Amino acid sequence: MRAGPVLCAFDATEPSLLAAHAAAWLAGAVNAPLELVYVVDHDDLPALPHSGDTVNPHTREALYEIQERIAEDDARADIEGMVAALSHTDVTGSVLTGRPAEVIRQRAADCGAALLVTGTAGRRGLKHVLRGSVSGALAAEAPCPVVVVAPGDALGEPGPVLVGDDGSEHALRAVRYAQELAARLDRDLVPLHIEEGDPVEGLARAAREQRACLAVTGTRGRGPMRGEILGSVSTGLVRAAGRPVVLVSEHAAAPT
Repeated sequence: MRAGPVLCAFDATEPSLLAAHAAAWLAGAVNAPLELVYVVDHDDLPALPHSGDTVNPHTREALYEIQERIAEDDARADIEGMVAALSHTDVTGSVLTGRPAEVIRQRAADCGAALLVTGTAGRRGLKHVLRGSVSGALAAEAPCPVVVVAPGDALGEPGPVLVGDDGSEHALRAVRYAQELAARLDRDLVPLHIEEGDPVEGLARAAREQRACLAVTGTRGRGPMRGEILGSVSTGLVRAAGRPVVLVSEHAAAPT
């Protein structure tokens, strides 16, 4: 892990509220500052009608500027409310503009983030939810491990850090990060290799039975589905583990 802050992608939706609480627990546990990042995408703001006064190009431009300013002001208010609600004492918030995945990834690189935390929209159809989503893009391309928090995940469980290890290159990369996370969290490390049966079910069952605080797995981060959370084990573990899952891609800087 790098020595930078824990970063959390936040947009005031229910999944991001859960992610913020998970990020606060992690930041407190590893004694790192926490930064909530709210990205306002001006291209996603509602279009103005092409009738009446809004037909005038100068009027349209002025209205769009007002709309953008209101969206950014609302984002700042949401960030301030979340910062006040978290128990972690070293929390800041940033409101940025642009395409969320690109902006958050760049922010993580600029600040040398140790971890990046993001939520998901739901457990059912999770593979579809993550495909092409901000969470999926970050998991594949972020310069640090990405912690994905699904609805209903248990936070701050008392058990070990569990990591899937099948001897592959991406699994060994995950093991190295899991070792450092376990040391920073003062938890035992449990590497797990599933030789028979469904690896997702085996890893998820072990995580639940041992009350693991985190489950860690590597992602290949390449192939025809680049930009998504890649690999059935990674995706399935996020769905089934019942606790935050740390995804380590080939783009994550080596732990220090």
